[in-house]
Formats: sequence, structure tokens, C-alpha cells
Amino acid sequence: MLSVENILKFNDLAHDKLKFMVNSKIRLNILTSISQHPKSMKEIKEEHNLTFASISINMKLLLAENLVIKRRGKYFISSLGYLNLYSLLDFFKLISVTNKFEELWLNHDISGIPDDLIGNFGLLEDSKLVKANHLDIYKIHNNFLELLIRSKEVRTVSPISHPDLLEVFGAKIKSNTPTILILTKEIVKQVLKSSDFNFLSEGISNKNLEIRLYEGEIKVVFTVTDKFMSLGLFNHDGSYDQNRDLVSMDKNAIQWAESLFDYYYQKSLNLGPKKLAKMI
Repeated sequence: MLSVENILKFNDLAHDKLKFMVNSKIRLNILTSISQHPKSMKEIKEEHNLTFASISINMKLLLAENLVIKRRGKYFISSLGYLNLYSLLDFFKLISVTNKFEELWLNHDISGIPDDLIGNFGLLEDSKLVKANHLDIYKIHNNFLELLIRSKEVRTVSPISHPDLLEVFGAKIKSNTPTILILTKEIVKQVLKSSDFNFLSEGISNKNLEIRLYEGEIKVVFTVTDKFMSLGLFNHDGSYDQNRDLVSMDKNAIQWAESLFDYYYQKSLNLGPKKLAKMI
């Protein structure tokens, strides 16, 4: 959990190390170069077109920080150097995603995403922000449906409903596509009201459908499948932003969304036919 104490604590621990790493492009070039395989100074010089003097000065500093090890004229990245380099890469990716999708994060509520997954926003680097406009107000909806139809397993968390989506989910269940819906009580009731109960019951019995109840407030809307992930957010005034959707078919983004889904799955209650019947 974020707190002033935690931020100050980690700032004290990381400030000097971070400053040492980012203040020199040469040091970053050296570490990146030897992270692939050990190299001599000559090989590093030729790869990055650097002078021996600049390499030598920075290599001594890297050796002093135990980020590099020298053996038989070759320079190896140490385990500590490897960890520092990839921690820095994760940090750069996080900043990149923050800036790239500033339009999405700005004035939107991200409290429905756990802190550890916010810290892993870098995994969303290869995503795109799909936006509706006055010429194509159904762009997000149509793009979502197109991706959903091609998916072979579907997991959705949502506090909102849409008649067309219920129809598409129904088609996926009919085609024996494993589908898990984590919904609020109000949306579960809407699904029961607008769907054939026998169809839902049969889908659950055939293990093609799982409906789960999330008893708290859900402040995020997302779907993750074997093909893509889709993330929508609420405005700070509580209204859902139907005009922006973060979408990705990248495996890292899908993995991130799977972790978000697992978070809500663990906090939700499975609703079998008997429990659903009581909610009608």
C-alpha cells in the first residue's frame, strides 16, 4: 500500500542507485551490451562507437558498484547488475505507459486496480487506446465484438450491462466457449431478467458458463480472453467512459489482465443454478 513513509523509505534506498544508472548513457550502453553475453572493451567500443577512455572510466565505476565482473579480459554483468538493469527497464516502461496513455489515466478512477498491478502498468506497453468519435460512435463496441467473437475463452468483470453484449456472450456459451462473468448484484439481476434461465442453468451444468457475484463496488470494466484484453474506466464523477477503451493482443498485457481477473475472482462468490434462482 502506498504511504508517505514507504515512498520516502524507497526514495532513500533507490535515489543514489537510480541516479547512478540514469545519469550516464554510456553506463547503460555497457550494461545492456554485456547483459547479452560477456564482451571485451574493444567489442563494446566497436558496438557503440565509444572511446576507450569513456568506457574505461565508466567501467571502473560499474566495477566499484559490483554491477560488473571482469574475468580473463571480458566483462560480465553481475547478478546485481542484471537486477538493477531490468528494474530500471520496468521503471522506464511504467513511465512510458503513463505518458502514452495519459488521456486515459487523466480524470479517470483507477482505484479498481490493485496497487501492485498499477506498478506493473509497464506490461501494457504494447496496447492501443481505441476512441470513439462523432463519425464512428460504435467504434469501441464493434472493435470489442470483433475480438470477442474470435476468442476461445472469455473472462469478464463488469458493473455495467449492454443488451448486445449479453447476446454475444450467449453465442459464445452456445459454441462451448468457457465463459466466466464476475458481476455486481444489480447486473446479475439484469442478466437473469433478460436471459433464458434454463439456458444459463444448462451452460453452468455443462461448465461452459460460470457466473460469480462480486458484493463490493467494481470501479473498472474489463475482459480478458486468450486473444486480447480490454480495459475501460469510470470518470471521477462515477459515470462510465464509453468513448475510450485500452486494448491489447500482446501476451504481457493479457497476462496483466489475467492477474487483475484473478484478483476479482478470489473476492467473488460462485453462483450455481440454485443461488441464481433465488435472485430472480
